[in-house]
Amino acid sequence: MTIRPALAEDIDGMIELATDMVLHSVSPFRSVPAQDVQHYRREDLQSLRDILGLDHSGLFVAEIDGQLVGHIIVVAHQRDSSTGTAQAWIYDVSVRAGYWGRGIGQALMERAEEFARRCGMTVIGLGVTMANFRAIEFYDQLGYQQERVQLLKKL
Repeated sequence: MTIRPALAEDIDGMIELATDMVLHSVSPFRSVPAQDVQHYRREDLQSLRDILGLDHSGLFVAEIDGQLVGHIIVVAHQRDSSTGTAQAWIYDVSVRAGYWGRGIGQALMERAEEFARRCGMTVIGLGVTMANFRAIEFYDQLGYQQERVQLLKKL
């Protein structure tokens, strides 16, 4: 397995992987058809083309035998909404389902944390849907802790 910075020619593959994997992150409280969720994700991630290569943006891919099997998107110098504290924020971690449990996610997270440290960050955060128990357990094992809880009421 190789973890390396993403290149322009990786962006389409990253968008497709994130679009495929987003269904694992949809809250059960959101009644949105799968195709609409995936359409939104595909369009939203077009912005990767704009942030690729920026000093504060870390886009990394995992490859096995030249095939993109995972990626991570981390951005440094984001501001905490309450304190204004500078932090890095992980916007997406995706690993192809057939490659789960092989250490790819952990290697991507380590690379993102290394990137954040090099950018001078002392805090890194992310968001995860409470129904995504597998991801929550993964982040817990890596030492991530709950800081906030997002509440929702269906009207």
